Amino acid sequence: MALDRCPDCSATLPEDARYCPACGVPVAPDAPIRLRREEPSPWAQFLDAAWDFFASVRVAVVLIVLIALAAIGGTLVEQEGLYQDWRPPELYYPARYGPLLGRLLMATGLTHTYTSWWFLTLVYLLVISLIVCSLQRLVPLHRALQKPTVEKHLGFLLRQPVQARLPAQGADPLAPLAETLRRRGYRVWREGKGLHADRGRLGRYGPYIIHIGLIICALAAGAKALPGVDVTHDLWVENGQTVALPGTRLAIRNNRFIMETYPNGMPKLFQTQATLLEDGREVLHHNIEVNKPLVYGPWWGPWEIYQASWREEPGIAHLELVAGDRVLGKVDLDLKSPAREYQVTPEVRVVVERYFHDFDLDPATGQPVNRSREIANPVFLLRFVGPDGQEVGRQALNVAIQPGVEARSVAEGPYALRQIGISSRWYTGLRARRDLTVPYMYGGLGVVMVGMYITFFVFHRQIWALDLGTEVVLGARTNKDRWGLQQEVRRIARALGGELTVGNGVERSPGSTGA
Repeated sequence: MALDRCPDCSATLPEDARYCPACGVPVAPDAPIRLRREEPSPWAQFLDAAWDFFASVRVAVVLIVLIALAAIGGTLVEQEGLYQDWRPPELYYPARYGPLLGRLLMATGLTHTYTSWWFLTLVYLLVISLIVCSLQRLVPLHRALQKPTVEKHLGFLLRQPVQARLPAQGADPLAPLAETLRRRGYRVWREGKGLHADRGRLGRYGPYIIHIGLIICALAAGAKALPGVDVTHDLWVENGQTVALPGTRLAIRNNRFIMETYPNGMPKLFQTQATLLEDGREVLHHNIEVNKPLVYGPWWGPWEIYQASWREEPGIAHLELVAGDRVLGKVDLDLKSPAREYQVTPEVRVVVERYFHDFDLDPATGQPVNRSREIANPVFLLRFVGPDGQEVGRQALNVAIQPGVEARSVAEGPYALRQIGISSRWYTGLRARRDLTVPYMYGGLGVVMVGMYITFFVFHRQIWALDLGTEVVLGARTNKDRWGLQQEVRRIARALGGELTVGNGVERSPGSTGA
């Protein structure tokens, strides 16, 4: 008895149906059991969709354009660690670009474009796209080149851009052609009445070699975000001072900083006469100048120390202790880090109670504060102490750091400090950098150059021939340099007593057939 509905899915069955058209379940007694085709899992569907997405050349082009635009933005905006200013980024960028734009640039990561999360995401997406695109096309290409189809139909040969006809000679008309091609460096296959030969297969792999080089460069660029791979330290070193290089056993000493100027005041020379120390030992002396860094370490990751900037700031305030008209002694106050107290005479010592390097009053509380990190308006609150430890006077001293400006002070008691001069403190600004990705970057660029040479100067030439009994028909093509292939086929044809019939559409014998 025929069924009207499927017992499995209840779908309506056509008359005399052996299988349910909806689910494939057999409904006739004599119908063999067929396995139902299962739908792929959601995970498999996701992987297939992701593969198709990254295999798209359009996606790769869009990613390259986005990376190029990001690189342009990173070029136009001064990057952190590269600007020649001692101020930290949170102070420099609002002052350089304005409060709103400066904070916006920092929030979006344009001040450190090449290590920002979104730039690295674009780079890694491009890496995935290059890998998928390469595998999608390289695997079928490799199989086709390793196992080509030898015996082609006559119509295929007549569609090739370069064609020739050779006389069929001897019992094996293809043998002279095969021997001639082998002498010219071709790899030859034979199968039945067909022949296939090719030369310069490496040229087909050139674009994929370029992809490998780009992947190496992209991975090296992405590795810069890893800790310890690309390290930069900005060092401010005073004359005669030794500063340790953070995280290393190295230290650098500024023996002397030299600045020369032209008569118009423009800088002529910045030079740091430096000594590099390792574990306290002097290992290298070098005069660091702009574009003449100190280089030390292994070739795959040396430290490079560049002359980046310089800075002059008020250094020492030279004062004298007076009581009325009598000068009792001299005091040198360090405006960067003054000592807690100074013993001027056996009877009087000066105690620094408080120090403000950029004095100002807080408008909300009226309390003294520092308005910046610079030594711009130094104010000392001092106490004078006698031999018995008793306080014998006080003074508030505003040190003059500008030429032609006198110091101001308010003193209580018989003693006071009077400014007699000020000397500057010079700093050299050095930038120490070590980038472990440089060898890989150069290696990747080297692979790219090799791939470009192979792509543009190695030509893949393919020749097919078919023995028709009365003659041998030859068809050839190349991915580049079709004129060179035409000349080569012409020479082969003439050597074997034949003729070129079609070559770039410019030569054809009477009665020949070509498409």
